[in-house]
Amino acid sequence: MAFVVVLTVACARPTRTTGSTSTSTSTSTPTSIPDAGADSGPAHIDPDGDDDPVDPAPGVVPTSAHFENVGKPPLALKRICDLTVLGDALYAAHAIQPLGVDGATITRYQPDDAKRPFTVAFDWNRFGEPTTGGGAGQGFLRVHAIHGRLFVPDADPPYAGFGISEPGTEGFVFVSDARGVFALPRAPAHRPPGPPLDGGAGAGVLPRAYHVLDAIEFRGRLYASTGSVPPKERAWNGPSPGALHVANADMSRWTYEVDYPYPWERGVWRLGFLVRFKDRLYAGIQDYDGRDPHDYVYFAPSAGAAAITRDDAHAISVSSTNGTLTLRWYADRGRLYWIAWHRGVGVALRVTDDGDHWREIALPPTAGAPTDVVRYRDALVVLTERALVRLDGERGEKATVIATIDAPKSPFVVDDAFCAAPLAVYRGDLYAGGQRDGTLFRLVDGATPAKDAGKD
Repeated sequence: MAFVVVLTVACARPTRTTGSTSTSTSTSTPTSIPDAGADSGPAHIDPDGDDDPVDPAPGVVPTSAHFENVGKPPLALKRICDLTVLGDALYAAHAIQPLGVDGATITRYQPDDAKRPFTVAFDWNRFGEPTTGGGAGQGFLRVHAIHGRLFVPDADPPYAGFGISEPGTEGFVFVSDARGVFALPRAPAHRPPGPPLDGGAGAGVLPRAYHVLDAIEFRGRLYASTGSVPPKERAWNGPSPGALHVANADMSRWTYEVDYPYPWERGVWRLGFLVRFKDRLYAGIQDYDGRDPHDYVYFAPSAGAAAITRDDAHAISVSSTNGTLTLRWYADRGRLYWIAWHRGVGVALRVTDDGDHWREIALPPTAGAPTDVVRYRDALVVLTERALVRLDGERGEKATVIATIDAPKSPFVVDDAFCAAPLAVYRGDLYAGGQRDGTLFRLVDGATPAKDAGKD
């Protein structure tokens, strides 16, 4: 049903070299590093980034701080894979072992309610349903706020399918209403809710998709990244490329539009996490067998294009390693930051000013692997396994540690290919999601008390 990579993270830095290609998808290789600077080019069709709100809270990042344990949500499972804000609440996406073990929930955090700050916003565990031929969702990896509603891709739906669209499995994107309320699974047998019509909550269906990893708006259309069986391919044991599905007007159905790699190859691919940058749509790649020499693919349709086509796909090699997995993208002030795990090498943080030429950011050797990047108050900060690091300097590469995790077991360990500890700014404070028991943490000024920072 699923493929899970358990990371043994090496902190060695990948070499920035070129790679080669063996697919007909258009490829290019960065060879030089341009000067950094402000994004002074022409106006973009889309803003860079994803669709989550950016907190403009004023203030200065503290020079010394620690992470405080603010609690463990109900049905927190094991991991918090993503955080986002909608209205006056912080939402967390949860998993146990994404694409491997049943468990998928969304929780809501509102600290004004001292007795009940955490509540369950959506539960896709399907308690009581048989695992064989069904099971539950196996992880929510992203929760995004798009046009005032929450969008949650179903990373690994119940694998036999419900026969909603056609024989075989199907994927889902769960959509809330404007209050952040999700529709409940339908009886009998905990079936997915109906479509999210007229601004209401519900689920959009992606026929023949067996994994749905991310969702984003691009050129006025809603896309989801998936692993899928092509529409004209009748054999379920045949080619399974990664794909982008596009939503129809009422979001009830998301249709397979473009794929990677093409021509199809024997094996399983998935398109992973998504970001917009300089009018391109970037997508991580997961190759089940770990042999793909490309690090990611971007799609660059012309300004007036109504759809994305295979001719718009450009597969890129930066690291010269096979089987790269993208953990995070983050766009900020004309730059794109990229956290990726490279097979046999480790996790690296890179930045680009133009989308083509990357430079690696050296983090303190004691910090461990990076997990997420976000703008917080007056600076850009990076969460790592063992620290919170501030980035400064003209090229954004001067790294200063402002908080450390000194306990034996860091709650921000990077040990899963699909879920890395997330950051989010909520009500002017910085929050981070734990990877050991689903605990939520908040950054607080002052030295680190070990009893909170590494609490399991």
